[in-house]
Amino acid sequence: MISVDIVIPTRNRHACLERSLPSLRKAAAAARARIIICDQSQEPFIAPDIETLHRPDLNGLPAARNTLLAHSRAEVVIFIDDDTDLNPEFVVTIQRLAQREPHLLAWGPVMEHRGLWARRLHRLAQLGVFADARRQTYRPCNKPTTILFGCCFAVRRLEALSIGFDARRPGYALGEDADFFQRLRNTHGSRRVSRFSDQLCAHHRRDGHDRSDAFARGQAKGAFLHWWARRHGGGNPLTCAHLGIALVAASAGFGAEPADWRGVWLGLPGSRHTMTPPMRNSANSR
Repeated sequence: MISVDIVIPTRNRHACLERSLPSLRKAAAAARARIIICDQSQEPFIAPDIETLHRPDLNGLPAARNTLLAHSRAEVVIFIDDDTDLNPEFVVTIQRLAQREPHLLAWGPVMEHRGLWARRLHRLAQLGVFADARRQTYRPCNKPTTILFGCCFAVRRLEALSIGFDARRPGYALGEDADFFQRLRNTHGSRRVSRFSDQLCAHHRRDGHDRSDAFARGQAKGAFLHWWARRHGGGNPLTCAHLGIALVAASAGFGAEPADWRGVWLGLPGSRHTMTPPMRNSANSR
């Protein structure tokens, strides 16, 4: 049977990990899989049945992912966020899929469900290099995809290690998962290296304490969209126009995690640092 490890990058979110571990332990036990954590916190997370790599020296999420890939010896690794729960059969299902589909490199569940109009708006706003298959999902499905959800996906370890995540990008590094799948697809010369599976079930709770800052999220989105256009959109003369549309859409303030428009434009390289974060209402910040 295919060997599998559950690998989790984390930083300063031990409470999230505690809430995730019951489901992870059940899923791991069913397949005799290990749970490995790369903890970038100053104080390490310690549990007797969890292997913790204490690496406060790492500068961000991509570096932590690379460390986990290098440390694991499993044939397949399951990357999950520290605030994600797995179905008890998740790891066993991954073993079965990896065994039956040797031509594929990665599998994952649909983690976000969008209504018809939301999908249409994403189709209009995400053009060219910004097109994202994840924004067109509305239910569990079985179909090839160019990209999986970064909060929960399984990938063949050696192929992932040969590509690696871009460790030059510090911090949370918004879009590092999209960049990884783009390069994985380019390297293997096929758009069909990964797929969604309706046999996989997971839940992303999004209960981290650092998800509420819309201004910071806007800055990250603005910087990412500009970086993405330069890195992957150079061959399309319409990329500049597509970038403008994507920036306007990101500034609109809609979606599951809306961004502050001031942050979006401040995140662009060369922007003048004259904007300040909006003041929080003390009555709503408790």
